[in-house]
Amino acid sequence: MKHKLLLPLVAALASGWLGIASAAEQPQVIRFGLATVGKGGIPFASSSVTSLAHQRQAIEKELEADGIKVEWTYFKGAGPAVNEALANKQLDFAWQGDLPAVIGKAGGLNTRLIAADGLLASNYLVVPADSPAKSLDDLKGKKVAQFKGTNLQLATARTLKREGLQDRDFRTINMDFPTAAAALASRDIDGAWLSSTAFELQKNGVGRIIYDTRAVDARLTRQTHVLVDGDFEQQHPEIVQKVVNGLVKTAAWVSAPENDDAAFALWAKSGTPVDSLRAEQGDLTLARRYSPRLDEFFVDRYRATVAESKELGLLRGDVNVTGWVEPKYVDTAIAQLGLQQLWPQYDAANQPLTR
Repeated sequence: MKHKLLLPLVAALASGWLGIASAAEQPQVIRFGLATVGKGGIPFASSSVTSLAHQRQAIEKELEADGIKVEWTYFKGAGPAVNEALANKQLDFAWQGDLPAVIGKAGGLNTRLIAADGLLASNYLVVPADSPAKSLDDLKGKKVAQFKGTNLQLATARTLKREGLQDRDFRTINMDFPTAAAALASRDIDGAWLSSTAFELQKNGVGRIIYDTRAVDARLTRQTHVLVDGDFEQQHPEIVQKVVNGLVKTAAWVSAPENDDAAFALWAKSGTPVDSLRAEQGDLTLARRYSPRLDEFFVDRYRATVAESKELGLLRGDVNVTGWVEPKYVDTAIAQLGLQQLWPQYDAANQPLTR
C-alpha cells in the first residue's frame, strides 16, 4: 500500500527532475565559425550573409527570447581549420566553402548543409603588373600560388582541366591569400589564384588579372554555405530554425538594392576596399549571389565537387549530397516571411525555373 502511495510522488519528482534536465540541455551559447578572416586577423569577412548577420546581430535577435548568446570565431586557416574545430566539437554552426566541407564530410564529420551563402564566386589568376604573361599557357613551368585545402583549389583544378592543363604543369606553391599577395608584390612568384584581393592588387598597380573563371563558365565558380553539426541539429532543431530565420532575413536585407551601400560598407571592415568588392561582384546581383535556397543548381554543384574531388584523389570516402543537404529550414523561413518571389530557384545549368 505504501508503495502505491509513493508512486505519484516518485512520478512527480521524476517529472520535475526531467524538466530541469531538459531545461539544462538548452545551450546558453551557440558557437559559429567562419572559414575566413580580415586583414591583419581582424574578425570580419569580405563576403557572405553570415558575416553581415554577425555585424547586424541578426541571429542574436532571433535567440534573444531564449537567452542564448552567439560566439563568433573567424579562422585564418580557412576551411581546413573549420573542419578541425568541427571534428573537436568546438563549433555548432559554420560558414565554409564547398571543397573543405566535402572533404570533412567524406572524412566522417557529422554535418548538414542548411543554407546557401555565397554562390558563383570567381577565381582570378593574378600576375605581377609588369609580367609579360597573358594566359595560363604563359605560366607553364612558373611559380604559381594557391591556398590548398580551400574551395579555390578545386575551382582552380576545374579551370586547368577545361584549358587542357594540370597542376603539375606549374610549380605550384601553397600560400594563404595575404602571403600570396605579398609574394606577388615582391615578385617572388609568377602568379597566384585569388578572390576579391585581385582587384585591390590591380588597382594599386601590383598585379594584373589574366583569368576570371566566372566570366568563362559558371561551372568554374565556387560555392559557400552554412552547415550545422549533426548532433546539434538532432538535439535542437528549433534553434537551428531560428538561426536560419536570422540568416534568411539578412539575405533579404542584402538582396534589396537600397541596401547595397550599407552591405558593402560592412564587408569592407575586413580591410578590402569597397571598390574592390564591387569589382569582384561584377554584374551578378546580390540577390542571386546571396540566395539562401538549396536548389538544383546548389545540389548539382556539390555533386560535381564530390565527383571532381574523388577524381583528384582528395577524398577518402564518398558523400551522398542528397542526404547531406537539408532545405527544410530555409524553405520554412522563406514561406513564413513571404519571400518566395525574391529568390527564384535555379536548375543545374544556372537557369531560373519557371514553375
